[in-house]
Amino acid sequence: MKILHISALPVWPLEGKGGMPSLRETLCGHVRGGHDVLLVLPQYNIIGDHANPVNVREDEGYNVILMPCRWAPALAMVRRFARRLGGGKELPYLLRWLLNLTLCLLLTLSLILSALRLRFVQKRHFDLVYAHNQYASLAGWMLGKLFSAPNVTRLYGTFLADLIKKPLVWLRYPVAAAGYLIPHSLLICANDGTRGDEVAKKLNIDMSKFRFWQNGVDLPSHPPNTTRTDIVNCFGALGLREECQWILSCSRLSYWKRIDRMLHALKYVCEKGCDCQLLVAGDGPERDRLTKLSTELGVAENVIWLGAVQHDQIWELMNVADVFMITNDVTNRCNPLYEAMSAGLPVVSVSDPSTVDLLKHGDNALLADKQDINSLAENLYLLCQDTSLASHLRSAQHSYSESFWSWTQRMETEVMELERLVMNS
Repeated sequence: MKILHISALPVWPLEGKGGMPSLRETLCGHVRGGHDVLLVLPQYNIIGDHANPVNVREDEGYNVILMPCRWAPALAMVRRFARRLGGGKELPYLLRWLLNLTLCLLLTLSLILSALRLRFVQKRHFDLVYAHNQYASLAGWMLGKLFSAPNVTRLYGTFLADLIKKPLVWLRYPVAAAGYLIPHSLLICANDGTRGDEVAKKLNIDMSKFRFWQNGVDLPSHPPNTTRTDIVNCFGALGLREECQWILSCSRLSYWKRIDRMLHALKYVCEKGCDCQLLVAGDGPERDRLTKLSTELGVAENVIWLGAVQHDQIWELMNVADVFMITNDVTNRCNPLYEAMSAGLPVVSVSDPSTVDLLKHGDNALLADKQDINSLAENLYLLCQDTSLASHLRSAQHSYSESFWSWTQRMETEVMELERLVMNS
């Protein structure tokens, strides 16, 4: 089976950040299934305020075509200007609406032209068109029609669940809604806590064509044998102390990840005399603001900004850390949590409907209300001080993580669905 993948999202990190591990796992899973995979994506990161070039790797088993998208730098410049009009934080709603719709239409045109060139100039045939993210869904449907092939849309979560009961949500957020409403042979939505299944039902999607699957866990081939000394030798120049307790966070530094909650909790724990450090693996637009906040709170020496960290090193960090902390606003059901639980790390987090089946207060985690920083801080201090509690939480993690799919299992299930789809088309 020859699969044409089209994406608005980068597979690999952009200057140490960005990237979509789930997208890469999907591509690799299709290759492992014995299928011929070709990926078409923009030459630039087209989602953010800066059109950074995409890095290409040729060792993943699939081919990559980069579209020039000469319009991308100009659109990014307009986005930056619009953000200044909004005071430097949020784009004004109308401008955001226009820019997102413009981006979707420009990307659709570029994807279609690139795919037509592949089909009619290079004489390539495709059995399936697979569109990643709502920005590529329209192009995926149109190409499926042009190539007489089934089209699949893959969504990586949604923000529509809390808005879906409001009138005309499809008009107010046309690109986000397009991922659901554009015709598809199959719609795959990540069960990442953003309640994509509720959105699908509200928008009257044909549920026989809908798959709501949790992401897989990229387990290491064998348990890491890395020691704390090894980690200090790798990151020691950043001020890492081997003898203290390590609290690990793994996320992109975006506002909704709420790393500021961790910094306030860390201040409380340090003031209580606990010797600990917060290890922050990840980078993003909030880095400068969070660094400044850590200085204002007096915990700068206890925060280690690791930056973007390779996945294998994340597993090594989890193997030697004492606590995993995640305090997102929107959803905490994500791969770093699955991986921390698989590694047996006790978790300090916030109460979140998306994780009610994964995190149980006093069993495998300590939870606080999202607005109760004091309780969050007290939970972190208690876990750092009480070794028997930490041991209990560690032991309980394994009973939860046994039910997780590995990425291999997750993608074997998907490949069977795609093969059946093509066979019946």
